[in-house]
Amino acid sequence: MYSKTPWSPPIVAMSGSEAVGHLLAWEQHERDGSWHGWISWVQSTGSPIRHRHHVACVRAGSLTPLEPPDAYAGVPRRVMGKDGRIRAWRPAAG
Repeated sequence: MYSKTPWSPPIVAMSGSEAVGHLLAWEQHERDGSWHGWISWVQSTGSPIRHRHHVACVRAGSLTPLEPPDAYAGVPRRVMGKDGRIRAWRPAAG
């Protein structure tokens, strides 16, 4: 038996739609300093019902947290460099 609940990506709502998904990672774009979130969700459509899994990168400002703030502490952060390479994010010194 587990002594604690396993970690699961926190849930966010995406503005402009009724979609709710898991926040997989935060990504800062070095070219302009903007933050984006990688989101994963499942959409059910059609008859018979079909399930489609989506993963998208959206602006951070279009996301609304649906869990307490501490739920987001474990979400990985990374930087998309001007050269197109992804690297670990490090907080600014000072």
